[in-house]
Amino acid sequence: MIVLLCSTLAIAQGMPEDTPSNSLKPTPVRQQNANKNRKGGAKKQEASWKKRFYARPALSGSSFTSTDGTTTSAIGVGGEGGVRYWEVGKPFPRLRGRTRGTLQYVVSTNANGIEAKLGSFMGPWWKYLGLESGLDVSWDRYEWNGVQLEPTMGYGIPFIANTGIEFISIYAGFQPTFLSTPERRVVWSDTDEFGFGHQFSTFAGVHLTVDDMSVGVGYTRTITAFGVQQGYGLSLNLRG
Repeated sequence: MIVLLCSTLAIAQGMPEDTPSNSLKPTPVRQQNANKNRKGGAKKQEASWKKRFYARPALSGSSFTSTDGTTTSAIGVGGEGGVRYWEVGKPFPRLRGRTRGTLQYVVSTNANGIEAKLGSFMGPWWKYLGLESGLDVSWDRYEWNGVQLEPTMGYGIPFIANTGIEFISIYAGFQPTFLSTPERRVVWSDTDEFGFGHQFSTFAGVHLTVDDMSVGVGYTRTITAFGVQQGYGLSLNLRG
């Protein structure tokens, strides 16, 4: 069964945003302080952590197409919230991370579903390059025009690399997920697809930031027990 999923949400593990702009470009006040320090004897900034909380609503549109040509469409509503944190005042590489939760409801006349996630991710980053991994715990269930995707817990381990400058960043990665429901698990010997775990995702995307607004587009491809699921994401939000 081939599944096609088109969504304005970010991809399953969330679309990683660019490094906070204040870590790449000095503000006028910081530049003035730096100049003063150079004139009066350099005073180094102490190593510490900074954090930023955020919350935003989410809206999506989805379609599920089976091998017999039947297409089921639905909309999704939900939201995401969490905190980002990063090191300052030390040489590169520095650590940065995020902890976030998401909730999404999918509804239409012949489809319904719910998905909840809680994940925490961290990794080293240099000025224009970052790596990130962690644990993403999920629970979901779906019904698409009579096709049941039974409720299951999931434990995903994403591996993400991203690069960019102040206003644009690009990311890519992969994620094996381990599921608690046997019926939802891929039997790899029965498929020609590459992967490991109980289902396997690859993804990529780009973020463009203008002032306090960011626009992101992303693509994800997931091998499931029901076939190949593809997702196209578009996000528009105020940076938090």
